[in-house]
Amino acid sequence: MRASPPVSAAPLAAKWRKLAERRCAEKGERLTPARLAVYAEMLTRDRPVSAYELIGLLEERQKRKIAPLTVYRHLDFLIRTGLVHRLQSAQTYLPCEHPDHAHESQFLLCSSCGRVDEVESRGVRKMLSRIADERGFRPEQAVVEVKGLCGACAAAEPA
Repeated sequence: MRASPPVSAAPLAAKWRKLAERRCAEKGERLTPARLAVYAEMLTRDRPVSAYELIGLLEERQKRKIAPLTVYRHLDFLIRTGLVHRLQSAQTYLPCEHPDHAHESQFLLCSSCGRVDEVESRGVRKMLSRIADERGFRPEQAVVEVKGLCGACAAAEPA
């Protein structure tokens, strides 16, 4: 899980805001107030959110209508800068747990409670690279999402 995200979207905790600003500067991108608002809203959630859930949350907080295309553009920006990940299978978004460095992540998705753990496994990355090389395949992106039960949900199931 994320390390101490802010409790509310406004104001965004200084630590997370500085990290986001630094990450954007490294990428030559600008962190606008609207982009920051989307990122901050995501940090307040304990689970991934869909774009339309995010639109509803932002509209409620800002007391105005927000165009879906605007939010999708902000999400694309946040993904491009490494602040947010998109879960392909669930079509949801979640803040990166380690936005301080570029990396490829794998995700463990609990099909019971919705918890998502982001994992950085060099071994998985190397294995996929080796398999691709053996087949002459040039991967553009590797998305690894493993569905199952988290430890808490597995422990709660009857034996």
